[in-house]
Amino acid sequence: MSSSRKRSLSFLPMLLALAVVGGLTALAVRVYSRPWETMVEVSRAGMLLLGIHEESIDVGPLTMHYYCAGERGKPIVLLHGLGNSAEVWAFLMRLLSKQYRVYAPDLPGFGKTSLAAEGTNIATHALHIEQFISALGYKRVTVVGNSLGGWIGIRLALDHPERVERLYLLDSAGLRREPMDIPHSSNRAAAQHVFKQMWGFSLPLPGFVWDAMVRNAQTPAYAGFLQSYDPQEELDEVLGQLNIPTTIIWGEQDRLLPIACAYDFHTGIANSELVLLPRTGHLPQLQAPLQVAHIIKGTGTDKTA
Repeated sequence: MSSSRKRSLSFLPMLLALAVVGGLTALAVRVYSRPWETMVEVSRAGMLLLGIHEESIDVGPLTMHYYCAGERGKPIVLLHGLGNSAEVWAFLMRLLSKQYRVYAPDLPGFGKTSLAAEGTNIATHALHIEQFISALGYKRVTVVGNSLGGWIGIRLALDHPERVERLYLLDSAGLRREPMDIPHSSNRAAAQHVFKQMWGFSLPLPGFVWDAMVRNAQTPAYAGFLQSYDPQEELDEVLGQLNIPTTIIWGEQDRLLPIACAYDFHTGIANSELVLLPRTGHLPQLQAPLQVAHIIKGTGTDKTA
């Protein structure tokens, strides 16, 4: 081997080391500057690696972004909460896909779906989900909604009962409660408070993570919903009209929507089932996906009357 060839090969480890260092530096800069978006991108990459498909579909004037998984079984639609996107369902989608054809859309204004011209109110979200179901070609689906998504699911079931076969409410919003924390992260301290209320515990996270939560709360769909909040959309007076089979799943450690709300939904919705999850906060699909999947599949045994 020539000496020039040997010199070239001797530089390879150094070049590889520089490439690794450069990549890690770029990743660190990305995480620091955009931690929320980086987390979503990592979740998306994991979903695609697991065989979950990424699609889009025209829903009236909107193009809705969504994920789908499962080749057979009844259709089930997962509706995320305020400030989240479809990636929050990654674990549950995989667990349900063996039994269901699972869909997880980005609600208008969140993720990769643009904001609806009609605004950010519950009725508008429910309308677009009804159109989403129709565009997919289904007459009826099972709906699973977390927080804001549960509220939308109930509104959909009230306005279009022919579209909803069964309803699962995961720490659903929608009831009038005073006083109740509004999940608005206006500064770092508020972001830390919201995190503790949702997860049931606090973490010593760096400041740039709290700053990312503040920025997320300032997006048009998030801030717009809070600013245009309409008490007339609250569900207290109409729960008795809901005739869809409903299972209420609630994290016992949820401090954003405390367990009293679970019992009120259970009382207000005739013949509903209530399942309480210990050591779980406001996001059961992230904190207890195995239990949630077990319940939805109909094999749960910890139902609480």
